[in-house]
Amino acid sequence: MKKRGILIALAALLICGGVLAHAVRRGGGQRVEEGAVPLAAEVPLEEPAEAAPPAGVSLVTEEHVPFAFGDGAELPAFRPWREITRAQAAQMLLRLLPEDLPADAVYTDVPADAWYARAAGTLGALGVMRPGEAEFLPEEPVTRGEFVRYVASFFPLRQDAELFSDVPENSPDAPCIRSARAAGWARGKEDGTFHPEEHVTRAEAAVLLNRALGREADRDYIDTVHPAFYVDVSPSHWFYYDVLEASVAHDCETDGGEHWTGHTPRETVPADGFHLVDGWLYCYDSQRGDILRSENRGNFPFDAAGHFTSGSAELDAKLRAIVVSRTNPSMTQEEMLRALYLYTRDSFTYLRRPAYAFGATDFMQKDALNMLNTGYGNCYCYASLLWYLTRWIGYDSVIYSGTVGSNRAPHSWIEIAFDGRNYIFDSELEMAYRRKKRFDINLYKFYDYDNRWQYRRPPAAA
Repeated sequence: MKKRGILIALAALLICGGVLAHAVRRGGGQRVEEGAVPLAAEVPLEEPAEAAPPAGVSLVTEEHVPFAFGDGAELPAFRPWREITRAQAAQMLLRLLPEDLPADAVYTDVPADAWYARAAGTLGALGVMRPGEAEFLPEEPVTRGEFVRYVASFFPLRQDAELFSDVPENSPDAPCIRSARAAGWARGKEDGTFHPEEHVTRAEAAVLLNRALGREADRDYIDTVHPAFYVDVSPSHWFYYDVLEASVAHDCETDGGEHWTGHTPRETVPADGFHLVDGWLYCYDSQRGDILRSENRGNFPFDAAGHFTSGSAELDAKLRAIVVSRTNPSMTQEEMLRALYLYTRDSFTYLRRPAYAFGATDFMQKDALNMLNTGYGNCYCYASLLWYLTRWIGYDSVIYSGTVGSNRAPHSWIEIAFDGRNYIFDSELEMAYRRKKRFDINLYKFYDYDNRWQYRRPPAAA
């Protein structure tokens, strides 16, 4: 009986020793002197190391450096709805990376002196963009899914979220989109979709990157200081504050939210007043550091986008198209005026219509559209179109419904003041004389010194 007890004790010792040895081999036990580990003691497990980002490097989050910029024009544009290319996406991310990273990926379609060459070489070397490919395809638009994959490459991948309903499990972008959703910076649409195949816009890229970086603009600071403005980004846009966060270099404190403590001011500031940009007339207000939106400057109304407007979207589109096709930025304002006068004089056919009452002021929008849509018009149509076009390039022109000549024939024309003197611009009457081979009659910037033409004016229309 004593022998059997000894055998049972030896077996138990061997079993315990085996368990202990197994635990030690798995890293679950502690090695102490003579291998003695109390069996009742809690065996601590090693903490798993935090997963490294797939790219092996993280984006800079401590400093709020700008990563997206406007076009650098006198009145800068951000182009928020423009699709971003792979070269532009690479440049955005490069600005958020440490400076000492190698840029040794080589692509056959990336010239060494290209503005995006270092960005392409760096993002390629990190395995983020086109790794192992011969071509970078810098001008190819980037999809939403692709852009998320690029950004997610700099963060540890998470799996604690469902995929969006329109993202296939076998998509190469799926793991990164899932991780981005888990982190909260890829939020998708209200219906639970993400639209991964749509091209990402500059505004969307700015918003997504800000979320990934944990950056959120100080709205009070921006509303008070106006550190930057873009003609195509207004405070009413959903991405307004994100665009300023992404494009303005600033210092901030992040306790209890982001609070800006200062910013790098603009190098150049536009002159106060009117500016013609891309066929649109804007008015810059130096006091507020922005263009006028949804308000007037004198007789010039501006819409929510900051564009001078006739009050008709259809007419605005047609007027802008004329200005774009008939003028160019190298022209002076008076050269533009001459070009638009000649366009009005020579592009339409006269058609008699009933005259308006002396002093009428409510015909301009209707008559300008009528002539543009039909190609025909009378003096009121000619004057209306020229009135809008001259105002479109910044002249505070006045239109009249009055009479001309000794017989006081009903007539319409416009006038513009230069150096305190009002000059007549009568494209319809000059056109009529030219039809009679009277090329000596010039009613462009015409001053009737002796009232020989007998223009009779009612009070000026607003």
